[in-house]
Amino acid sequence: MRIAITGATGFIGSYMVRGMSRAGHTVRVLARKGREAAVQHPPEGPCEVHVGDLTEPESLKGFLDDCDLMLHLASAHEHLGQDEMQRVNIRGTEHLVAEAKRRAPPNFNIWIISSAAITVPGYSYYRDSKRVQEKIIRGSGIDWASFRPTLVYGVGDVRHTAPLLRRCAQKGGTFWVPHHGLSKLNPVHVEDVVDAVLRFFHFERGIDCVYELAGPAGIPYNEFIDLTIAAAGGTIRRRNIPRKLVDSLIFVKGLFTDVTEQRRASTYFNLHHEHDIQNALDELDWKPRTYAEGIREVAQGDWWKSGSPA
Repeated sequence: MRIAITGATGFIGSYMVRGMSRAGHTVRVLARKGREAAVQHPPEGPCEVHVGDLTEPESLKGFLDDCDLMLHLASAHEHLGQDEMQRVNIRGTEHLVAEAKRRAPPNFNIWIISSAAITVPGYSYYRDSKRVQEKIIRGSGIDWASFRPTLVYGVGDVRHTAPLLRRCAQKGGTFWVPHHGLSKLNPVHVEDVVDAVLRFFHFERGIDCVYELAGPAGIPYNEFIDLTIAAAGGTIRRRNIPRKLVDSLIFVKGLFTDVTEQRRASTYFNLHHEHDIQNALDELDWKPRTYAEGIREVAQGDWWKSGSPA
């Protein structure tokens, strides 16, 4: 099968490229001009590179030619701002769907690897843009499936996993956690995300499916930090800051400056990020590893140790 992949130069996307190639598929990836060298070509099989940009519809011409499936992972995140999130997450997806309708062969499928965050309460423009992105694909008339991984971690994640490991590896000091630290989250290993997608190839009801992808059970934030400290070999001490104190500090700061982001961050520590993965377990016979097991594997080696402890 020939598979087109967007977001292939990203953390999850690079794993998806290797996983699809390892399974015997031919992969074609979309890369912006100047980013071709960032594509990690898998040793298992051929990887075609199509130079194009989601925000430039003309550049997508030919990207989906002769492809049976597109795995759509590309997205802009909060740090890039609302305008860029709209251009990439929403308009870019519309451009891909239009190209698929023009040029993709019959029986073409779109599988979106999005974010379980779209089901979490609370406002976030990124979250809303991902909801719209999924709705565009679901309403396209093209056979689709949606995979919604929650907090993804793994070797090579230099944006989140590596800084957290470096912070937790410190010898002495304090790791302050806002509030009581009992709100739950449910991290999922990046290789388990790829495994779920590969298993879906063999599922007989292969269209119009939605899968939340997370660890086998939610864990309190305090336990999440404690497990990471143990895996990183740190002696830093995790302590909690009472919610009343956090709210008071934000209130005082709000008298002088905009504290919208701080309020959103504070709210995060009051939400339970647990997800229903039962249909993935039943239909795909999927078996994600626990965070305790996964973070021990990820912390092995020195890949995460360079850089400042963010």
